[in-house]
Amino acid sequence: MSLKYSLYVLAFVMFTSCQQKQNKSSNQPAVYTYGAKNDSAVFYFNKGWEHILDYGQWTLSEKAFRKAVAVDSTFIVGQALVGKNTTNLKERIQILNDLNNSQIKVREDDQLILEVTMITLELFNAREQQIKLEKDFISNFLSTAEKNYRTFIHKYPNESYIKAEYIELLNAIYGPELALDSLHILTTPKQKRIPFFISYAATLESDLGNFKKALAIADQFNTQINDPNIPQPYVLYGSIYLKMDSLSLATSNLDKALELDPNHIFAQRFKKQLQTKLNSNISNE
Repeated sequence: MSLKYSLYVLAFVMFTSCQQKQNKSSNQPAVYTYGAKNDSAVFYFNKGWEHILDYGQWTLSEKAFRKAVAVDSTFIVGQALVGKNTTNLKERIQILNDLNNSQIKVREDDQLILEVTMITLELFNAREQQIKLEKDFISNFLSTAEKNYRTFIHKYPNESYIKAEYIELLNAIYGPELALDSLHILTTPKQKRIPFFISYAATLESDLGNFKKALAIADQFNTQINDPNIPQPYVLYGSIYLKMDSLSLATSNLDKALELDPNHIFAQRFKKQLQTKLNSNISNE
């Protein structure tokens, strides 16, 4: 293990320990509102995260974020999440323009999330329009996202879904080993039972080549979900089997996931990777 890696993990432990002590005596709200003006907007906002991260229900997630904005038109962070979830380029461009021109004041903590989401929209829009971004755009984006998410989750450690986004980001920047350690260190006992953190642990284990452990966690996840109409267990199994080159099992699971929700972006990506492998096998015969 490298010195940089060890110091990074140690920093997580120290931050988490200090933050847990601070929050025992703080008066933080039980549910963070992200700037929403009413309980219904907060409810649908959190449902949007739950649908997409816990259950892989991308279609329902977009509907939930739209409901959050429908009941609170001033909910800026909610509007940004609609933009992040929509597949309509024209709408996403308009949402980003509206956010940039908005006169609604956003609190500092909400701005941490809003800033990252707006850069994400800029990235999505540029890619779909085939606009070349500046050379350091991605590195600046990752740096900003890491800083903002880290600040937010250490201030609000019970906000599970921003923490989920943070751990996914750590995987993108530093790789699965550090992300997996971070997942175990940063999640509270309650969060460790949330479906996303279970399934993502399996994903990271499979990225590390620990397929037997990954499948065991996937079985645990599937048992907890206990619903054949939820896409995420199929996506999880499909992604693991894909890495194992068990292409028949990967195919059946990913096909089922896309049957349940054709808008599942990661299932679509895995299916493309699967098709590439199948085509390669055919050409080598």
